[in-house]
Amino acid sequence: MPSGDLNTRVRLAERIRSLKPALAEAVTEQFFQRHPDWKERYGERGRQRGIEDASFHLDFLAGAIECGEPAAFESYARWTVGVLEARGIAAHFVAENIEQLSGALRGQLTPEEQSFVDAYVQAGSQACARGGATPEVGQAETGLALTRNLFLQALLRGERKAATGIVLEALRQGHPIRDLYLEVLQEALYAVGRLWETNQITVAKEHMATAIVQAVMAQLYERMPEPAQSQGAAVITGVEGEFHQVGANMVADILEADGWSVSFLGTNTPHAGILDTIEEQQADLVGVSATMLFNVPRVRQLITDIRQRLPERTPRILVGGGAFRSAPALWQEIGADGYASDLRAVQSLASSFEQPSRS
Repeated sequence: MPSGDLNTRVRLAERIRSLKPALAEAVTEQFFQRHPDWKERYGERGRQRGIEDASFHLDFLAGAIECGEPAAFESYARWTVGVLEARGIAAHFVAENIEQLSGALRGQLTPEEQSFVDAYVQAGSQACARGGATPEVGQAETGLALTRNLFLQALLRGERKAATGIVLEALRQGHPIRDLYLEVLQEALYAVGRLWETNQITVAKEHMATAIVQAVMAQLYERMPEPAQSQGAAVITGVEGEFHQVGANMVADILEADGWSVSFLGTNTPHAGILDTIEEQQADLVGVSATMLFNVPRVRQLITDIRQRLPERTPRILVGGGAFRSAPALWQEIGADGYASDLRAVQSLASSFEQPSRS
């Protein structure tokens, strides 16, 4: 499978992004011409959604190319098929749309670039042929399995008080806050996401569940015990364009419970503000979250900016989030010091980093 050097991949990804608006509209028009019944069925709203979907395909194609991982685009295609099949759109329509984008790019790229892109498109098309991702139906039984299941039901019913009570009762029973974050809150949100992907709940209900989880986190945060020792200063953030905040918020809370002095900047934060905060706090650790592949270029730029601005006392830089799960070596290529797949890994890596000496 192709990998290519990072600079070559970045240039190709940027080229695809620059072409995205025109290509997305062109292939959507072509798709509706091929399928006139779609125009009658979905009308102008359907055409606009088609442009949005094509833009999303191109964003993820560019992101996968920049990562050097055809498997990342394969995962995206499989996920997309699962979501759309649950809404009555067959997998072959997704494959057709992806292949259309490849055809539209053909006149815009060099033969070498097109050959590179074709490997990613083929991975996506093959994923479409295999069908959507099968939702996980359950979690391994643990001491918190019942708590998690009750909490999930409370989320789906929109019962904020009940959800809070379920988690606080588990806390009273002696379960550490870290375990409640990892095995209850995080896993329940994963389950909610799978239900949305398979069209079993609405996006409004998914957003409601997320809001309840954030409210429960606020209750747990107030009850965090004082740490035994201080670990250093940390800044946790998401780059501009990153709107998924709960995971980064969990990381901030867990590190604070572990003794770090944490500045949590939320997500979709301008780089200038992130850099100012890192310098003001004399941060020993910076955690950057990215859920979508197309936000990785901003993460890479932020890491470059940090190293250029603080060459004498550069903090250790940790990345995490869904964007890195399908590209195991990506964190090294973009200049990070480590990648954490979950909260336990965050704690382990953070404690293992040797802190820069303070001047």
